Amino acid sequence: MPPAFDLRDELPAALAGPPAAWRFVERFAARLGAPAGPDDGFPESELAAAESRLGLRLPEAMREWYGRFGRRHDLLHGARTLLPPDELEADDEALTWQVESFWLYQIAVPLDRCGEADPPVVIDGTSQAYENWEPYADRFSTACVETVLSENTLCGDWGGWTREGLPGDTARLERSLALVPPLLTVGGTERAGRWYAGADVLVHHDRTDDAVEAGRLYVRALTREALDESLTALPGPWTETAAG
Repeated sequence: MPPAFDLRDELPAALAGPPAAWRFVERFAARLGAPAGPDDGFPESELAAAESRLGLRLPEAMREWYGRFGRRHDLLHGARTLLPPDELEADDEALTWQVESFWLYQIAVPLDRCGEADPPVVIDGTSQAYENWEPYADRFSTACVETVLSENTLCGDWGGWTREGLPGDTARLERSLALVPPLLTVGGTERAGRWYAGADVLVHHDRTDDAVEAGRLYVRALTREALDESLTALPGPWTETAAG
């Protein structure tokens, strides 16, 4: 019997590098009842065609990500879109692999770091949300874990629950859940979102929007019981909003 899936253990372990990140995504997908399969990724021919068109070699972690999970729309698409290989974009500064549909920002790998196996990731500052390219994640594989988590807090059978932060939320979160090691470096530590995990629940305390003083909470549970317990432990005007 496979070991029990507990987000409090799985998430910190997922940040050790590409093999650990891919293992987490596989186990997370299986826990959702949709195990990873051999047809979930893009074939080598499409990755090679993208490299020929762009005139560069994709970072090894990016090749593995697309080759394993690139077609898993249920895991990777919500407010953001993972660009397929034939839509990857490169300019003089960066190789863009994700775009966001509301704030219209882009997520990319610095072009001068594409030769690294697991390079850092940056966020596009030409949108209305940010100014100039900013650090986003120290590793591509970590950004992939964050993508799966962020997109899955917006939807799913027990996801998509959100509300503005309230006084006392941090104390309640720290009392009932485990703080996950930082996933992102965007905006520095004061603005970076924080993730909290229970055995079957994720809570994202997003503090990147300066217009919302106490940030915003997003909940993704893996069971109805975990969702009910979380909303009870964090009282407030919750609303359900699913991203398409």
